[in-house]
Amino acid sequence: MKKILFLLILAVTVVACEKDPGTGGAGTVSGSISKEFRVVLTNPATALYTVPAADIEVYIVYGDHLSPDDKVMTDYNGNFEFRNLRKGKYTVYTYSKDTTGQNPPTTDPMKMPVLKEIELTDNEDHAVVSDLTIYDTP
Repeated sequence: MKKILFLLILAVTVVACEKDPGTGGAGTVSGSISKEFRVVLTNPATALYTVPAADIEVYIVYGDHLSPDDKVMTDYNGNFEFRNLRKGKYTVYTYSKDTTGQNPPTTDPMKMPVLKEIELTDNEDHAVVSDLTIYDTP
């Protein structure tokens, strides 16, 4: 009986100690953002050049939260990093000018989300978010 009680208490303790995604670990999420300049935003064939996206706000959402939990700015090379994260699922996003031409008039054409979903598999994992590109006109 004592053995069953011990195992039950151990199982409850392990489940209770399981933490949601967020801060408190040693994991990191990093990446970079590029900015592609197009003559016509909705036409990829009119791309002129691509540069690192400096001084751009990047947001992270922990797990299934609805709003951003943290924000950083890209450096002069378009790089960013979120530190001290626990294992779990995250969404990293930024905003671009709309390239779809489909945004209704009530939507801000300057705020098309560009996002990636990633997962840290342990508290010391490092994930790299690649291929985030935002768009603008010269």
